[in-house]
Amino acid sequence: MSARMDSFPRWAAWAIGAGLLVAAWFVALVTPGEDQTQSPFPITVAVGEEGVGRNIAATVTDIRRVGELTGGDWSDEGNWLVVDLDVESVVSEFGVLLSFAEISVDGVRYGASERPDSLRQEGLAAGIPRSGSLAFELPDDLESGEAVLQLAIDGDTRLDSVIVVPFDLADVPFSAAGELRETGWTHP
Repeated sequence: MSARMDSFPRWAAWAIGAGLLVAAWFVALVTPGEDQTQSPFPITVAVGEEGVGRNIAATVTDIRRVGELTGGDWSDEGNWLVVDLDVESVVSEFGVLLSFAEISVDGVRYGASERPDSLRQEGLAAGIPRSGSLAFELPDDLESGEAVLQLAIDGDTRLDSVIVVPFDLADVPFSAAGELRETGWTHP
């Protein structure tokens, strides 16, 4: 057996070892990182189109900006972005809430406001859409930029569906005053 090893050239062993190191380096380069392996599954749709994920279906029916927002007895001035939508669960309704609603404008994130009563944190039913609005309070001077709305049933969106609606904030119509849609069951 030692005679066979002596006949194997030393340079070949080094070449095989170097080849295995290069292969291991390549595998390490193409292996996704933790962020990529746990990222959400985006369902990208336009305003007016229905996006359907694992346990969420949502249609953004309108996006508007207002200077004074009213919702029931509540009212406040500011730079409000209002998203009107219909949303429902798809598979299960036990404990399913619209827990994640976020707007990103040029990479800066804004969560849906908790101050007015809205669809945020509302329970969802399977196959029966709820309609209403979400309100996002933006900085006073923010009037344009590439925006992305993200909606999900869980605040932890890893490995779950997220409805994604891209839009240009400069194209969103502005009015001095506006109201949140009343939250309720959608009527066909």
